[in-house]
Amino acid sequence: MKKHTKKLLAFLTSLFTITLINKIIFITSTIKNSLYSSNSYYYEWKFGKLFYTIQGKGKPILLIHSLYTGSSEYEYRKLIKKLAVNHTVYTIDLIGFGRSDKPPITYTAFLYVQLINDFINEVIQEKTDIIASSSSASFVTMACYQNPDIYNRLMFINPPKIKNLQKNPTKRDKILKYILETPIIGTTVYNIASSKYILKMNFKKRMFYNKKLVKRKYIYVYNESAHIQGSSNKYLYASKCCKYLNVSINKAIENINNSIYLLIEDNDNSQDIIDNYLKLNPAIEYSTIHDTKLLPHLEKPSDIINICSIYFD
Repeated sequence: MKKHTKKLLAFLTSLFTITLINKIIFITSTIKNSLYSSNSYYYEWKFGKLFYTIQGKGKPILLIHSLYTGSSEYEYRKLIKKLAVNHTVYTIDLIGFGRSDKPPITYTAFLYVQLINDFINEVIQEKTDIIASSSSASFVTMACYQNPDIYNRLMFINPPKIKNLQKNPTKRDKILKYILETPIIGTTVYNIASSKYILKMNFKKRMFYNKKLVKRKYIYVYNESAHIQGSSNKYLYASKCCKYLNVSINKAIENINNSIYLLIEDNDNSQDIIDNYLKLNPAIEYSTIHDTKLLPHLEKPSDIINICSIYFD
C-alpha cells in the first residue's frame, strides 16, 4: 500500500511540476511586451476580439500574415511605412494569432474565410487590395471566390502547394488533435514547439536565406506572440498540425477574375508551384525572389516594395 501511495505522490508531483513549468514559460515569454504597435484597434468579431492597425491614406490594402508558429502582423513591419505613402494600410492578427483572442475551438479554413470577408465588409468597407503570406493565401482565395466584389488585386507571397491543401484530417489526425489539446501533454508539446530554440532553428533553416539577418528580436517577438493568452494557443496549433486549416482552392483559382500575383522564393520547387497555379489560371502573374526563403518581406523588404509599387500603383 505504501509503495502505491509513493508512486501516486510521485506522479502527482510530476504533474504539478510540469504544470508549474508551463505556466512560468507563458509568463516569462510575454513579460517584455515586444509586440507594441501604434495606431492599433480591436474589432469585436463573433468569435473574439481581433487586433488590427491602420496607417496612411489612399486606397485600402490589407496585409495578412503567415500561419507559422508565433506569426502576427509584425512580419509586415518593414513594408507598412512605404506602402502607407499611397495606401491606407490595414494589418491584422488573425484569430488565434498575436494579440487577437485565442478561443479554445477547432480552427478551420472557413473560419478564416469568414473572418476576412467580415473584416473587409465591417471595418474597411471598401474594395480592398490584399497581400497574403503562405497558407493565408488559400483563405483569401476562397474569400474572394465567395465575395469577389469587395476584392481588388491579390498578391500571394510563397503560397502553399495546391496539392498539399487537398489533404483532409484522417482518424489519426483527429486522435492527435485530441492529445494536443489536453491540458498537460498538449500544453507541454506546444511549449516545446514554440520555444525560442525551435523558433530560431526555423528562422535559420526555413524563414531566412541569410542566417546573419535573423535578429534576436524576431525570435523574442515570435515567442511572445506564440504565448500571449497562455495555454489557449495550443488549440490553433492542434488544428494546424492536423490539417484542419486545409481547403481545396482548385475551383476558386480557376474561376477568380481578380488579378493575382505570386511572389515565390527561388528554389528547386518554385517552378512546380508556379506551373500548378498557371495550369488552373493562365492569367496569374508571378516572379521569383532570389536569395530569400519564406519571409522575404522581412529579409528583403525593398525588393517586395519595388514589386508592390508596380503591381498596386
